[in-house]
Amino acid sequence: MQHQFLRFVALVACISAAPAPGLAADKASFAEPAPIVYVSDFELDVANVAPDSGPGQRVRRLRGLLPSGPGPLDRNANPQEHAKNIVDEMAEALTADLREGGVDARRIAPGQTSPAAGWQVRGVFLSVDDGNRLRRAMVGLGTGQTDIQVAVSCDSLASASLPPLYEAVEEADSKHGPGAAIKLNPYVIAAKFVMASGDEKKTIKKTAQQISDAVIARLHAAAP
Repeated sequence: MQHQFLRFVALVACISAAPAPGLAADKASFAEPAPIVYVSDFELDVANVAPDSGPGQRVRRLRGLLPSGPGPLDRNANPQEHAKNIVDEMAEALTADLREGGVDARRIAPGQTSPAAGWQVRGVFLSVDDGNRLRRAMVGLGTGQTDIQVAVSCDSLASASLPPLYEAVEEADSKHGPGAAIKLNPYVIAAKFVMASGDEKKTIKKTAQQISDAVIARLHAAAP
């Protein structure tokens, strides 16, 4: 399943401590009017975490999936709040980066009906388990996973309906990891989102920029 990522050479953004070469967005201006892109909140699951029974009913400190190093986002928040922070940071950063690239980018609220024209960017946070299966990433206690994949699609809203990002995978064995196992559909943009650095917000911004570059390249390729 991991080999699926290698198929998207022109669209893949690999996020690491140093900027990846050769993935800068096409800086040519778009013809007027600029393409309209609606940015949806990326999907990020939250583990079921019960609060401690100690004084103050403190929510247990987040550990495992995400690092505990210093960073602007509040890792002492409960998993639901932390997941929302990650999703908000990604959506805001990606929208801003697309605007800087000459795109009329607009964030779309969860549950809001998609317009009939323009483009929509969607995404899901993923992790890879010991069996090399892709799973929906989870914020919460448990796995020690620090590398998070991001699968992103950029679809024309002129189509009757948007294709799904992924399909659920049936698991025959009894050893289930956290998060639902999935199979990506072959048109998505795959990026690697590394949360191992101490500054979570900086990492999100770097990832958003790489995704923005890939989306802008996609829009230029689709331009008449």
